[in-house]
Amino acid sequence: MAITSLSYDFFEQLLVKNKHRPVKMISAGYPDSLISQEKLQSIFGNEITEGLNYRDDSQKILKWHGLQKTLPGVYDTSEILKRIGIELSVLDITEVRGNEIICDLNEPVPKKLLEQFDIVLDAGTLEHCFNIAQTIKNFISMAKVGGHIIHLNPLFVINHGFYNLSPTFYKDFYDDNGHKLVSKLFGFTTEGIEYSAFEVPPFTRIISGIPENSWICVIAQRLNDREPAWPIQTKYKNNPTLSG
Repeated sequence: MAITSLSYDFFEQLLVKNKHRPVKMISAGYPDSLISQEKLQSIFGNEITEGLNYRDDSQKILKWHGLQKTLPGVYDTSEILKRIGIELSVLDITEVRGNEIICDLNEPVPKKLLEQFDIVLDAGTLEHCFNIAQTIKNFISMAKVGGHIIHLNPLFVINHGFYNLSPTFYKDFYDDNGHKLVSKLFGFTTEGIEYSAFEVPPFTRIISGIPENSWICVIAQRLNDREPAWPIQTKYKNNPTLSG
């Protein structure tokens, strides 16, 4: 899994909302930073990359993501985040980059992780977990009340994971449980490490116009510590006699 300048823009915005340091973030999977030196500097200033070296396994990572000709190397995400005031923890089903907390997100996460994090990052993990309802419940349960959950999942990417996610999935889950979306729902496509974004409606059915290999992004905020309940889709709440 990987993050680009889009995620770092979000981190910069959320750091403004969290005055304490370090800000605690947990990521589902280690987020490889596919971002150039110039882009990092444009977000955080030139000092962010002073003395920052590429990972020893950079070429292996770039080959995995098909970006050998796009970037000269890969910075260590945890080191970048540490420099901007974010302490990174990582969950995964197996050790990939080292120091992961081994956890199957199809099952409830360990109690020691509940309500511990200012930011929960789902940069493309939700769709790979078959028990998707438990997985999104895990994400919100790990956030502190007042904390944020970032989702970057497939909107129209066939066979990337088990699921493509509709905007109503996020809107209904968070609204029905008394939380809120603090960003607009938008889709985006990527070319290399660059992205192009477009807004998507939360409930209106989209018949055409969504490009292939597009992703959906949303940031939610946890507002209470209630046990999450399964939502009813807005389409059916508003049309109780509608079927099909």
